[in-house]
Amino acid sequence: MNLRPLIIFTLCLLTLGVADLRAQSGMEFSEFKRKIEPYFAEELIDDLRNTMPQGAQFRIWGWDVGDFSGDGFYDIAFSVNVLGTRKRECVVYLYIDDDGFLVNIARYPLQYVDLPLEIGVVIKEGACFITQKRKSEAWSIRGYQYREGAVVHFDEFVSDRVETYGHEAYRNFRDLTTKERFVGPKDEAVFETEYLTIPAYRRGRQIYAGYASNLTVGAIANVHDGAFFWTGPSDGSFSAKTVYDDDYLYLRIDVTDSTVVTGWCDTCAADRFEIWIDATPPDPKTGSRYVLNQGDGRLGFRTQSDSGLYAFSIRIGDFADLRPTIKVRTTDDLEPEQQAAVQAVRVVSALRSDGYVIKVRIPFVLLGYDRAPVDEASITELGCTLAMFDVDNEFRPDEASLIATSPIGVMNPASYGAIRFVPDGKWYGETTNIFVDAVMSYLHELGF
Repeated sequence: MNLRPLIIFTLCLLTLGVADLRAQSGMEFSEFKRKIEPYFAEELIDDLRNTMPQGAQFRIWGWDVGDFSGDGFYDIAFSVNVLGTRKRECVVYLYIDDDGFLVNIARYPLQYVDLPLEIGVVIKEGACFITQKRKSEAWSIRGYQYREGAVVHFDEFVSDRVETYGHEAYRNFRDLTTKERFVGPKDEAVFETEYLTIPAYRRGRQIYAGYASNLTVGAIANVHDGAFFWTGPSDGSFSAKTVYDDDYLYLRIDVTDSTVVTGWCDTCAADRFEIWIDATPPDPKTGSRYVLNQGDGRLGFRTQSDSGLYAFSIRIGDFADLRPTIKVRTTDDLEPEQQAAVQAVRVVSALRSDGYVIKVRIPFVLLGYDRAPVDEASITELGCTLAMFDVDNEFRPDEASLIATSPIGVMNPASYGAIRFVPDGKWYGETTNIFVDAVMSYLHELGF
């Protein structure tokens, strides 16, 4: 499993500064000013002071300088603790260099447990990471970037304890990677998984810049079989977008394929696509689709199942006389209404210059739901893996490649990727446009 989040976590602690660790009382602004003078002109430092709490004493505990706006100029982030309040709170300020001014683009009030030292910042790899101790043995790191007027929260790492297990989880809201690991009492990994998550928004909803709605699958890590025969994204890759309404799940899959093989017959080697869905609701105690609370401090992991699994196997047709087909398989004995819903499954395909497009419609009734499994108060996750089987030579079917959103084990729901149903008013990730207030004020002046 990628240790990048753990490395960033270590850097966060180191950048708090040796002086802070000794004094454990923070710095006055005058001392902070001396530390940042090598990076910023006097006028820019005055910009910082003018936006600090006025008429109150405060201390600066953690800080770092770097570029998280992508313009090649120094930006700065630091944490401030206001004295004389009963709040166990630090405020993290993010500033960018904008046309010769240091402009405050974000302000995050965060709670600490024992010391303000538990809130830290580090600027690394073109991003600003904020560390927070949330409780004993529980830490989080949130990554932020500034791009084109928006502050984007693009990833998050969480380390805590679940029952008697150590737990680490990582989500990237930009490339849609998800990783999770549970560690036993002897520091042995008892369960770990890595997959891609597909956000599904309501059909017709506008997705703003900064939020990922399209999933791209085309890295070597996504090639789970036949990697020797795979020469790169132009050989075989795809992007996918999912939306929903009350009755149906819709998928659009844009496939890049250097050699499209349609097959001469139904059983001939050919390119195909599969959609695997685990329709079992998350465990009510853990909120997870594959982690089960067995009581007495013990966790179980749902690595085998004989129910709730659905497979949709798509043959793309020949884009002329032979129409695409979709075959439905499931572990369940279907109820009459589910059997009727099979007839409502639809697939269409179209040839492109660099591959082909597939569009699929799946009724929620077929998956065992009366309507879309959407909780208006929170995001609902089900298991879902998209898998492309790429055949470049129909006479050598063994030389096929499998490009998928997770290393799928058919009867192992813990190996599935995820689809997350996002209700109206919520988002997968977080982005804040710094010009919103100014635009709204201008519209009010115009009478809107």
